[in-house]
Amino acid sequence: MKNSFLKPKYIFNALVIGLCVGIILYFFFSKDGLNDLIHSDTPVIWYWIVCAVASQLMYMFLESVVIYLFIKDGFKKFRFRDAVRVAFMGLFWSAITPSSTGGQPMQVYLMFSKMHIEIGYSTSRLMQKFMVYQVVLTLISLIAVLTNIPFILSNKNISYILILLAFGFISQFAVTGMVLLFSFSPNLSRKIIMFFAKLLNKIKIIKNVDEKVEGIDKQLNNFHTSNKDIYKKPKLLISSFILTFLQFIAMFLVPYFIFRSFGFNHATPAQLISSQAFVNLMSGMIPIPGASGAAELGFTAFFSTFFINGTLKSAALIWRVINYYGVIALTGPFSYMTKDKAEEAKKLEEEQKNKS
Repeated sequence: MKNSFLKPKYIFNALVIGLCVGIILYFFFSKDGLNDLIHSDTPVIWYWIVCAVASQLMYMFLESVVIYLFIKDGFKKFRFRDAVRVAFMGLFWSAITPSSTGGQPMQVYLMFSKMHIEIGYSTSRLMQKFMVYQVVLTLISLIAVLTNIPFILSNKNISYILILLAFGFISQFAVTGMVLLFSFSPNLSRKIIMFFAKLLNKIKIIKNVDEKVEGIDKQLNNFHTSNKDIYKKPKLLISSFILTFLQFIAMFLVPYFIFRSFGFNHATPAQLISSQAFVNLMSGMIPIPGASGAAELGFTAFFSTFFINGTLKSAALIWRVINYYGVIALTGPFSYMTKDKAEEAKKLEEEQKNKS
């Protein structure tokens, strides 16, 4: 008990919290920070800040709609208010866990324990939703780059930006490629799983390799069976792609509304949407909750052209409050439904995978 707070998990959490607090204080109190803006004569048009908040709320609403469509399709008792609870639960746990890894397990646990939805079904549907999410994000990012080459090359931080974009695209294409591989090529995905399982077994990271692979293989079979079923429903797929696209546009418009709140109009919505896509692309794979530090760094790199006259730090902090800290505050109460259940959720999901 005496050394419980010295566990790596607690040390990591303390470091992340310290990093977040430090970033907030820096963007608030440093020169040209939000504190200077508050005490300056620069007017802030609050109408546009309200639009930014509304845009983020629209993103969260559409997240609920997409989850509702995927789960309701095979579980008719699923209500829209259930979808809101599941969506908000996922948003909260994704925000506070590294690389957003905690969102889906907690959503699966909530649907199983509170709504009596089988884990095999909810897991496969959430994976299909994730596949749509990744494909849409990759396509938007690719379009953003191809349509903004002159703008990217003209940025004063060009060498820095090219490095960030390269890292983002490599990680994004890797994740999207793996999702598509596991979705459409069951034989190859099994071979890859077997290769890594044997490798991990040799270096003593996992034991009972055959048992582990058998459990994963059963889950893959369920996933591919569910995939075949959903591809027979083009309306569901098309609507999920359209809604996910609109979801991203809503989130990517937040910086544009903040931009307008400072009275600026020297850039188009498309340019700011593209810049936000670049920030998401670059920071999405950072293994820190909320990509703290990387997200702010990406924002200052990609948006320095737009937020001039000492407004960049203020814009970064307002943006972060709306799309990260505000989301945690709004969705936090939903975490009570799975209070102290994170480990139980992971164990339950693993047990159900092996049984299915």
